[in-house]
Amino acid sequence: MWTQLLCQQVFCRAKLSARLRRSCVPPCLRISSVRTASTIHSTRILRSLEVAQQDHVHIKDPRHVEQVLSNMAAGGRGKLHVISDFDHTLSRSTYNGVRCPMTHDLVKDSRFISEVNQQKTAEIWAYYYPKEISTTVPLHEKIPQMVEFWTKIHDIFLESNLSQQAVRTIVQESDTRLRDNCDTFMSLLHKNDIPLFVFSAGLGDIIHEMFKKHGLVYPNCYVVSNFMTFDDAGKLTGFSEPLIHICNKNRSVLPDDSYFSDQQERTNVILVGDSLNDLQMADGVPHMDQLLTIGYLNRHVERLRDYTEAFDIVLVQDESLDVVNAILGKIVGTEG
Repeated sequence: MWTQLLCQQVFCRAKLSARLRRSCVPPCLRISSVRTASTIHSTRILRSLEVAQQDHVHIKDPRHVEQVLSNMAAGGRGKLHVISDFDHTLSRSTYNGVRCPMTHDLVKDSRFISEVNQQKTAEIWAYYYPKEISTTVPLHEKIPQMVEFWTKIHDIFLESNLSQQAVRTIVQESDTRLRDNCDTFMSLLHKNDIPLFVFSAGLGDIIHEMFKKHGLVYPNCYVVSNFMTFDDAGKLTGFSEPLIHICNKNRSVLPDDSYFSDQQERTNVILVGDSLNDLQMADGVPHMDQLLTIGYLNRHVERLRDYTEAFDIVLVQDESLDVVNAILGKIVGTEG
């Protein structure tokens, strides 16, 4: 029942903002440059993570991260919950220097979309995508623009008479790539019975097909995204409502609180995303005790300061899940 949820309004976590205001550690501090402290806030766990010693790993407040990791390790797997974005977070951002497609890209650029409609989508994309990634467009302006953006794209998909089988074929024929060691990530969560909540403004049907293609269908994985609706003949007839876009990936998409209520004992959350907007994905978690946020800075490295101000750990142009897996290994008591 969690495969057809959507959303409304974005808001920032007061807890996160307060934490950022309290932080006095200089920005862009790498783990490798942190000295071991003599207090309970030492970097013992951080220093034990060899993959986290690399130059592309940035942490503004290592003492805070160490404390969170220590508390999560004490809580163990039974207290843990993982929430992740999909496009360019679980899936690769680039491969051999070439940008990898997101879920909408796979459909709009496929052979099932006519050249005329591909031209239409290209024009729509050229107009709205810069607004989507802009950091200067006010939120009250961006939200209606994002609704217009994705509604127009979805309408073209409807005009194209897509079928459910076409969606499967698109994924099978595409050179889709998940981040390196995503299989280890999902297997580790499954073996330790840790819920994975995938929260995406992409296309849920494509996400499911990608997981199937890579043999990563697990019962502990729940996907909240934009899902297609098909008639009995398998023809695309619409999309789930309301529309999920980059600005409203928060608890407002949930029709009720039953999912997070079922996970109410899991008060320690690891959040993984590639956009500052992804930080709102944990807003529906009740009684959250510990929150560790990990952000992938795939492009626009000049925004590193913004990312280190917002995320606990920032991974710059890292196409693997190695750091995340190493952290999970410490929490569940295995190297995975």
